[in-house]
Amino acid sequence: MAERGDARKGGGDRTPAETICTVLKHPLRVRILEVLNEGPRSPSQFVEEGLIPKELFNSYQQALSLASYHFRELEKEGCLEIIESIPRRGAVEHVYRGLARVFVNDREFEEMPRQDRRQLSRISLQGMVARADRAIREDTFDARADRHLTWVPMQLDERGWGEVVAALAATFAELTQIRHDASDRLAASGEAVIPATVAMLGFESPPAPPLRG
Repeated sequence: MAERGDARKGGGDRTPAETICTVLKHPLRVRILEVLNEGPRSPSQFVEEGLIPKELFNSYQQALSLASYHFRELEKEGCLEIIESIPRRGAVEHVYRGLARVFVNDREFEEMPRQDRRQLSRISLQGMVARADRAIREDTFDARADRHLTWVPMQLDERGWGEVVAALAATFAELTQIRHDASDRLAASGEAVIPATVAMLGFESPPAPPLRG
């Protein structure tokens, strides 16, 4: 089973000039997506928890208005979804959750239409970028000298591609076991938790552009 980020249908196709990170062009959206992939929140909770710098605004209402706008834009793009609507003094408080950490097994992924796969991959990568961006900004990304960051372009045949996929699946299974074992040890020892993000990618790349003479 592979862990992939899920995404609801919607958001539409972008123009060729846009990328998966276009929706994250505002740093506050990066922060919102990173936080809501960990747990649901409403825009007001996001502001009240100090997750948006209030000192940049003249009032709480200004901060809430900006947060609400970016929540809605991320929802339109399929990055967030509303899971609860709570009446509040003549208004409605919407509670959102991130859509970058939902389990989809291999069979379900294979049966998806190509468009849905593309949207799912887009949202998953946006969630990963949001986590990496925050770690770099808060200087935890390179805090440990043994941190790992590599990517390797390859020229593969069908057998080679199959071997890469099998190796990634085996690594994912091993990482899952490591996570479970660490959770058990932490529960027993009370040792300090090390928050960590581990990501793996393996995908077919577009052909290299032809050389110009």
